[in-house]
Order: sequence, then structure tokens, then C-alpha cells
Amino acid sequence: MKRFYTFLASLLLIVSCSDTNSSTYTEADALEFLERIEKEDETLGPIASSAYWIGSNFITYDSQKIVSDFGMRLQLLSLERAREAALFNNSELSDSTRRKLDLIKGSFVMPSPYDSELAKELSNISTELEAMYGTGTHCFEDGECYDLEAFENVIDNSRDTDELLRAWTGWREIGKPMKEKYLRMVEIGNQGAEDLGYSGLLDLWFSKYDMPVEEFQNETERVWQELKPLYDSLQCHVKNKLTEYYGPEIMPGDGTIPAHILGNMWGQSWINIYDLVYEPAGEQSAIDLTAIINERNLDEIEMVEIAENFFLSLGFDELSDTFWDRSLFVKPQDRDVVCHASAWNLDSNEDLRIKMCIEKNSEDFTTIHHELGHIFYYQAYNHLPSVFEGGANDGFHEAVGDLLALSITPDYLERIGFISKEEADAANSDPIALLMQQALDGVVGVPWTLMLDRWRGGVFEGTTSNQELNSSWWDLRKEYQGITSPAQRPLDAFDPGAKYHIPGNTPYTRYYLARIMQYQFHEALCKKIGFQGPLHECSIYNSKIAGESLRDMLSLGQSVPWQDAFEKITGTRSLSGTSMLNYYMPLKEWLDEQNDGLECGWE
Repeated sequence: MKRFYTFLASLLLIVSCSDTNSSTYTEADALEFLERIEKEDETLGPIASSAYWIGSNFITYDSQKIVSDFGMRLQLLSLERAREAALFNNSELSDSTRRKLDLIKGSFVMPSPYDSELAKELSNISTELEAMYGTGTHCFEDGECYDLEAFENVIDNSRDTDELLRAWTGWREIGKPMKEKYLRMVEIGNQGAEDLGYSGLLDLWFSKYDMPVEEFQNETERVWQELKPLYDSLQCHVKNKLTEYYGPEIMPGDGTIPAHILGNMWGQSWINIYDLVYEPAGEQSAIDLTAIINERNLDEIEMVEIAENFFLSLGFDELSDTFWDRSLFVKPQDRDVVCHASAWNLDSNEDLRIKMCIEKNSEDFTTIHHELGHIFYYQAYNHLPSVFEGGANDGFHEAVGDLLALSITPDYLERIGFISKEEADAANSDPIALLMQQALDGVVGVPWTLMLDRWRGGVFEGTTSNQELNSSWWDLRKEYQGITSPAQRPLDAFDPGAKYHIPGNTPYTRYYLARIMQYQFHEALCKKIGFQGPLHECSIYNSKIAGESLRDMLSLGQSVPWQDAFEKITGTRSLSGTSMLNYYMPLKEWLDEQNDGLECGWE
């Protein structure tokens, strides 16, 4: 093992001493380099993916040791590749070859410096943080112990404010021991990013969007400002309904909403308090998808099969036997697993899987459609060279899954036999019921997905001090979401650690992009199939025209700039909040009527 580390370190030293400004390297040299990488990926990719799969599904000391070792090895190998790709910086190359080399150089999330010891330390920290989250448990003084699933069950369903606060603060205890490890990881990661030629992690992360970092951040903020009036109207309505239910004494008094009463552990979706904020016009107008799933006695596999059938109706190929044999659908009773839903591309079309502890409810029914969106995206671009096997940008992958959720309309549920035509007609007669349900997730998630990487960016750049880690988190949540902590947070709190994507190092801007792009995709596809009517009633289910347009875009992978792929479906190269505003127009008008005369906004 030591020889392996020494060998890689020597390679890195040789590469780092090379003349990166040399223009003597040719297209043929670059193609030879890329061909070697392709062969290495064919061998190493499936092995490494299997190691990570085991690490997420069998959380033990030994599995984490294996994952840590693989992570360190792959980190060093990727760094070696990046430095070698930089040798061609000044060479005259074709556009395709240049893009491949740029993707190799910018393929990191948390790179280590060119040092085997630091690479090993970084890999160990990353593995430890993810395991701390996956096995996170908090025990109270009365001896009762809860994991995330148990805490979420309280937050999602309880209406007892004392019980909610206990669960909310209890889960955040797991973040405290992560703080120093997280800061050390960022310190090493920033050094690694600088060694790759970036100014730091923030520059590296946002270099993937085919435009200057500052311009991209300005674009995301511009779109948010377009959508903010819609969110503000929703926040005002929800705040006043919760005040009516719980009483004014529980509200902070500054126009914000305390985070523990929003029906979600992180306040990123408010769908679980739907019954508190909207009363359907008639008994039959609201569709209870959770009740339907349980009344039909659907098991977890059948829920996945229904989602697969949606994609088959669009003309996609059916999933292989290995998908059904090797995926994780139900939480095991005999071991710890990372239950966070995810899709896996272990070996191109030969081994595609999802990992998910499916619950028989509406939320997971939608999540399954989302995860299969990733799977069928993999399926569409797995014919490409490995370096191009990815979304046009990281938001595309999320947007494809989210796109399907917009097509889970009453008409779609009728077509698959979940409800009768009468029930579908009743639901369509009260569009606010449907739009409110969707907005409590789709609209609510927009500022949350934007602020999370705004916070992380401050940490990466050092503009947020170590003492301000937690207070800056809540400052941004208040600014963007109008949400505040329900209790004074202790000085050693590290509440960001209670969200998987922080210790798991998953960039979050992708989810923001997905929120925006899914509505642009949906509106464009609905126009292509000739749909006439309110945008929220359109479903692309069973449309081969929509499927062909979607596959044409998906099959490009990341072989072209994301704007090119985006234009394939939408006909435009720019992000816009207009499609989302068009989708929720009836709701916005209704909310403004409800809020008339009320005090809205927050300090």
C-alpha cells in the first residue's frame, strides 16, 4: 500500500514539474491520453463504484476503511489526470478534445493537494463525516434514542410544539462533532483547488457552468428576484395560517416562521402542513396519494414499476434485470445504511441501481420518479466516452427527475387507474388545491436551494469566520426564506451538519437549477405536444413526441455546453423564472386575494 502512495506521489511530482505552458503537445497526444483514461475507467470505475455502494449499504468499520482507501486512491489518480490534462493548455485542439480535457481538470468537488498524506487525511475526513450522518443518533436524558428516521416521523406528523422542538433540536446534536472535521476538510480542499489553478473551492465548483463564476451567480440571483414575489406571497399566507393554528405566542414577531413547525426537518418542503394552510373547496377535490397507495396495498417494488412505466410510455428502454436484483428498495432491519435516496451508475447500462428506503407515501412516490429520472438519463448517455457521461450541467440530472413530478396530474392518476374520472374532474375543478400542494415543495425549495451554497461559498472563501458558521447559516435562512431558529442555538452548534449535503459534500446549486429548469422543460414540452389549457394540467405521460425531444437532449450528456443542450428542448439559452410563474399564476392570484390587508414580509 505504501509503495502505491509513493508511486502516485512521484507521478504527481513529475507532472507538476512539467512545462504546463508547452505548446508542443498535439491533438494526437491528447487523444492518446484520453484513450488511456477511457480504458482505465472501464476497469477502475465499476470496482470503485461497488466499493462506494458497499460503504453506503453496509456501514461498518471495515467498509468505511475500504471506502476511505478507494477515495484516497481515486483522488490522487484524478489529480494526476488533471495535471496531465493541463499540459495541453496551449495546444491547438478540436473543440471536443478541448472540452474533454477541461472536464477532466474541473471534475472535483473536494480535491486534495498534491500530497499523499493530505489526500489520505481528506479521504478519511470525508468518509467519517458521511458515516457520522448515516449513523447519526441522539439520546435524551430520559434514555430515549432517535435516529433521523424517528426524528423525521415526529417533525412530519406531530402538531405538538414541545414534541416538535424536542425532535428538531435533537437531530441537530449530530452536527456538533462535525464542525472541526468540516473546517479541516475545507482547508485541505481549498489548498487542493489552488493547486489545480483555481482561486479556491468556490471558483472550482462554479467553473462547471460554461460561464464566468460571477456572471453565473448574478444569473441565479436574477432569476430568484423574478420568483421572489411568488414566494413572498406563499410565505405570508403560510405564516398567517400557522399563527391561526398555533397562536401568535409561538411566532417570532418579526414576520418570520419558526423552522420546527413547517413539517420538514430542514424547512425545505412544507407539504406536510398542507392541511393547515389550505382547506379544499370540496371533500372530493383533494387527492390523497398516500391513502391511495395504502388502499391499493402497493409494495415498494410496485411503486418503482409504476414510475418505470412512465418512462416506458415516453419510449425509453425498460430497466435491466440487474436493476431489480441489485437495487436497495427497503431499509434493512439488520444493519445501518445511508437512506438518502440516490441513483447509481455502477457500470453503464450493465449495472444501474437506486438506493432508497422507500416509505409508502406520496413523497416517496414522487421521489422514485425523480431517482428513475437519473437512471434513464444514465441510460440515454452511456454510449458516450466516459468523460462525457454526465448531465449537461449538474442541475440537468435533478431537473429531469423533477420534470416528471409535474406530470403526476389528476389526469395522469386517472390514466393509470389510481382515481376515477369523477375524482380527476373534481380535483381539476379546484386548481388551488393541486397548486398549493406543489408550491409547498416546488416554490418553497427555491430559496432554500440557493441559500445553501451561498452559505457554503462564504465558508469556502473565508468571508464567514469559524465563529460565524452557525449564525451566518441562520442569517441567510432568514434573508432568503423568512425562516428562523425556534430556539437560541448554543455556541458549539453546527446546524448545517444536520443536512446530508453538507457533510456529504454534495453541491446544492444543482437543485436550484433543477427547480428552475424543470418548469422551462415542462412548458416547452407541453407546447411541443400541442397541449391547450392551464400549464399545471399538462402531463407528458404516453407522449412519444415529448419522449423523443427529451431523449435527444439527454443523449448529449455533457459533450456540449449546457446552453446548447438546454436550447434543444426550450429553444432558449437562458434561465428564466417565467415558466414557473406561468405554472403557478392561478395560485399567485389567489394568494394575493387571501393576503389582502394582512401584514406580509419579514424584517
